[in-house]
Amino acid sequence: MSDSEYVFHFDEDYLYKALLGDIELFYIRKIIQKADSEFCKGDGISANWNIVTNYYNAFFAASLMLRLCHRGNIFFDNSIRRQLEIMVSNITGAVVKLESNQFYEAYEDNGNYVLKLTKANDGTHELVWRKMDTLINEMIMLSRAGSDEKVILTAIKQINNTLKNTFPSQLRNRVNYQTAYGLEYIDKKLFQLNENIDWVRYLIGFTDTKDDNQIACYMFAYTKFIEHFCSNLIAEYYEMKGNENGILKTVNSHRTIKIPKDQSIFVFS
Repeated sequence: MSDSEYVFHFDEDYLYKALLGDIELFYIRKIIQKADSEFCKGDGISANWNIVTNYYNAFFAASLMLRLCHRGNIFFDNSIRRQLEIMVSNITGAVVKLESNQFYEAYEDNGNYVLKLTKANDGTHELVWRKMDTLINEMIMLSRAGSDEKVILTAIKQINNTLKNTFPSQLRNRVNYQTAYGLEYIDKKLFQLNENIDWVRYLIGFTDTKDDNQIACYMFAYTKFIEHFCSNLIAEYYEMKGNENGILKTVNSHRTIKIPKDQSIFVFS
C-alpha cells in the first residue's frame, strides 16, 4: 500500500463475480451507445453529433475491452469514496485517503486473487485510451509473427504513435460544440461516418494526417476492431454458459431494427 496504489486480496468467487458485473454493466452501455450512433448516419444529423456520438461508442467499446481483460477505470463519488476510506482505514489501521479517479487491475498472484487500485493522473477519457494503448502493446507481444492479428495490432500501434494514443478523445474535444463543424455540415463538407467504411483498409493503409475527417475514420476503424474483439469473447462466454445472450436479446426486444451479433474475421486465442 502506498499513497497512489492499494492492493486488496479477495476470495476468487467474490472477485470474479464483481468483475463479471462490471463487464456486463459496460456491455449494456456499449449496446445502448451503439444504438444511439445508428441515428447519426447520413445527412439528417449534424456533423458535430455524428462524430461525438460515434466517439462515445468508441469510448464505451474501449472501456468494455479493458474490462474483458480484467482492468478498467473507476470513479468513486464523494459518498462512496468516504465509505471506502473508512472501511479500509478500519481494516488496515492506517488513515487512508482515496482519490475519486482510479484504475483497477485484477490478477492471480501465486494463488492469491488480487485487485490493485492505482491513482489515475489523467482524466477519465485520456486514461482509457492510454490504457488501451498499453493493452495493444501487450497483445502485440503475445500475437504470432505474420498473423492477421499482429498486422492489425501493429497498424493500430502505428496510428497511436503518430496521432497520439489519446487521439479519439482529442478529436472529440475539437469537435464537440464547435460552431465551425456545424457550418461545415451545412456546406456538406464534413465526412459523415457510416458502416460502409472498410475499417481493415483504413487501419492497414494509415497515413499521417491533420484532417479531422480522416482522423474520425481512423477512430471508427479502431472502434470496429475493438467491437470484433469484444464480440468474440462475449460470444465464447455465452457459449460456455450454454445460454443465449440475454442482454442483447432484451435490448433487441425493444427495437424495430435489431442489433446483429457481430461476426469477427479474426480468431483470438
